[in-house]
Amino acid sequence: MNNILAPRLRAAREAITPKVSQREVAKRVGLTPAAVNLWETGKTEPSASNLAELARWYKVSTDWLLGVEVIKPARAAEADMLAVPLVAPIELAKWRLNNSQGRIQTMGDYPAGTAAAVMITNDALASICPAGSYAVISKAHTAEPGSVVMAVIADSKEPILRRLVSDGGIELLVADDTRFQTHNVQDGARIIGRAIEVVTHKVLIEKK
Repeated sequence: MNNILAPRLRAAREAITPKVSQREVAKRVGLTPAAVNLWETGKTEPSASNLAELARWYKVSTDWLLGVEVIKPARAAEADMLAVPLVAPIELAKWRLNNSQGRIQTMGDYPAGTAAAVMITNDALASICPAGSYAVISKAHTAEPGSVVMAVIADSKEPILRRLVSDGGIELLVADDTRFQTHNVQDGARIIGRAIEVVTHKVLIEKK
């Protein structure tokens, strides 16, 4: 089984605005919501035709869903590459994108100043953004319940990556791993932006 496919199917679906449910995906491909859930939990995989349909709908490539690294020719023009600044977490917390470590290649095309990448250093959301991967954080995408967001807690300088959950009208920042603390958004948390893409193979365009 492909260990990358399941979390990317879920991340790509959750990145769509307005929000798309597993039931809507099932209706589009002519299957049951249970079948879609099995795909997103890694218990089964979609057929080639269904994978192609999902890639078109989610506006990503099948290579990205499958975790296939696409290497461009060495002489490919930098201008042809889609990329965002790669910044340290403390810089992202203040949305200072000028002091970047270079630019990291992405699948999506983000307007200048609206998105940046940051390296994930823990497994709070290992199913989607494992340690060592790079999350692309967008200020242009609305943070909705169920989406993954980057947030600063109270007076902390380092932002954290969590899933935004609504429970009885209370918005919480929750990790997959219960060892990581759950935070109430109303207790001084500030959401920086929404995680819209996860990059596992870093292609860094060096600063000139």
